Formats: sequence, structure tokens, C-alpha cells
Amino acid sequence: MSAEHPNATAYRATAAAFRAGELDTLATLIAEDVVWHIPGIHARDIVGIGALLTFLRGLAARGFRLEEHDVFGNHDHVRALSVMSVRQDGVEVSTRVVSVFHYRDGKQLERWFYPDDPAALETLFAKGT
Repeated sequence: MSAEHPNATAYRATAAAFRAGELDTLATLIAEDVVWHIPGIHARDIVGIGALLTFLRGLAARGFRLEEHDVFGNHDHVRALSVMSVRQDGVEVSTRVVSVFHYRDGKQLERWFYPDDPAALETLFAKGT
């Protein structure tokens, strides 16, 4: 078995920091000029580490959860297969997501989301974010 690529390891550290609420750690693992491309009805780009941390604080405040099933990477990209979920109004909302990340110098630079259920992703990212 070969060792995991360092960018995949960096992504795992980023996800763990988010789950632990360690936003200061996140800021060290993500590039200052990061761009997250959010798909869907209200598609938008979240640009810059400050805007991203604000977005992530909103998700955390709503009890947003992230669970990886598989993560693999190379020098330029990381791909993560995960489940994103939140309990909202007494109902569990979740979707499987394929995320593709661009990495530069070991830091997350860009993210694209490809949800199994686009409507669920809209719900997950809608309120408070």
C-alpha cells in the first residue's frame, strides 16, 4: 500500500479542523485567495479566506456535519467522496457529494461541489450561510 499524497492528508486535516471548530487552524490550511464554487439555484463563489470562514461559521452554527468516505489526491488536486448533512426542523437532510479541490503549495486553493441531490445541498447551504 502506498502512502497517501500530502495534499490528501492536508484535506483530511482541514476537514478535521472544521469538525472540531478550529477555524484558526483552517486559516492555516487554506489559501488566502481561496475560491469555493457553490452550485445550484443560488450558485455563487465564496472568494477569500475571510468570506469562507464566515460561511463555515454559519454552517457550524447550524450543526452541519461532514463525513468522508474516500479521499485521494495528487500534486494538483484532491477528490473527496463524502456525505454532508444537517438536522433542520427535526428532519435530517443529507446528500452524498463529490468535491474536487485544487491545491497549491499544500494549501486548498479552490473547491467545486458535485452533489448527488442538488436540492438537499441547497437546503444544507441555505439558511444562515
